[in-house]
Amino acid sequence: MAERGESGIEPETELTDPPEVELRLDDPELTDRWIAGTAVIRAGRQALEMVRFSMELVADAYSHRGKNLAMVICGLTVDDYCFELAPGEENQVRFRRELPWECPFTEYDGQGFDFGVGVQATLHTIPVKEGGIRHRIPLRVPPTAAPAAAVAAFAELGWTERSARVIDERIPASGQLYQGHQSMFLTDPAGEGRDFSQLELSFVTNQVGVLVHLRRAAPGKYKWRSRPPTVTFPVAHHEVAHVDLAARARAALDELRVLERA
Repeated sequence: MAERGESGIEPETELTDPPEVELRLDDPELTDRWIAGTAVIRAGRQALEMVRFSMELVADAYSHRGKNLAMVICGLTVDDYCFELAPGEENQVRFRRELPWECPFTEYDGQGFDFGVGVQATLHTIPVKEGGIRHRIPLRVPPTAAPAAAVAAFAELGWTERSARVIDERIPASGQLYQGHQSMFLTDPAGEGRDFSQLELSFVTNQVGVLVHLRRAAPGKYKWRSRPPTVTFPVAHHEVAHVDLAARARAALDELRVLERA
């Protein structure tokens, strides 16, 4: 996979041959959970004096006030972060990073969500261009075993309509390493007289498994402490094929009902 990005200069000042970045992923499917590839930086007509070159993993997210933003999850390692290019010259920079366990997943069971996760390259140059020369390439990120199994457990109970979003806020006292958290909203299309019209699952995932935070959904609220209270239950990656997770989800729902009545 390869995509190019160009300078964000206003059209009236745009160079006829501006600098550009081309990102090439070694494995677009991320089969071994590693992001790796090459960034090709081309100077264009003018020489390019580099102040800094960086790459980051970013996600489309909401602030705690409900504003859209690009959330930086973590940086990627690059082999060269400061260099100069003569007119027409190019430089190829390798980048790599293991996909963090906390990275939001962008799809479930073949369904994509209304946010993206991507690798973003930024060049800060002299002369300075506001925001730098920036380009992003999208990633498809499937869920790891434990979050996928947790969602599947609620599907067994009838909760099969799903949407998801990312909030630029750590879950309090969760021990998260990186910024932000993902929530999934679940709806039972059959209704069946349930006492919760919609549920929200939020995930804190690591190499062992996931701690699922379950609450009554309040999509209009973004700040963690402004949303309804949660109950939690764990799912380990290694146990998903051996335990009755639907029973665990049902028990969490019963606990949530008690909490809501308190």
